Amino acid sequence: MRVLLLYPKFPKSFWSFEKALELVGRKAMLPPLGLATVAAILPQTWEFKLADHNVRSITEAEWEWADLVILSAMIVQKEDFLAQIQEAKRRGKRVAVGGPYATALPHEAATCGADFLILDEGEITLPMFVEAVERGDRAGTFRADGQNRM
Repeated sequence: MRVLLLYPKFPKSFWSFEKALELVGRKAMLPPLGLATVAAILPQTWEFKLADHNVRSITEAEWEWADLVILSAMIVQKEDFLAQIQEAKRRGKRVAVGGPYATALPHEAATCGADFLILDEGEITLPMFVEAVERGDRAGTFRADGQNRM
């Protein structure tokens, strides 16, 4: 399984820190450590590429390479989060989402086309997701309370 871990853009806001970043010569203030943790929890037989949309665009080669796209976002990243779900679906990719935004408003990601909702604490729900993928499930919602829905 080839997984593209995609971190959406922060809009110009308090959270983007664009003026502070200019001062220190950086492109991003908040690295996607949550997605790095996701990669560490997922099966190590899977292949991973991490793309931070705050730093650069996703390449055609990365889109073509991926079997599955996993996104995590905060609510402030909503616009690009939903746009990247739609772009992945347009390209025929399966999409899994998690993180604070998906957990708070899962219906928005589902309505946009996300196949898998990995909600609540990933340390609990990612293993449920992996079991479902390995079973051949094409969609599902995974909650820490065990009330998983397909």
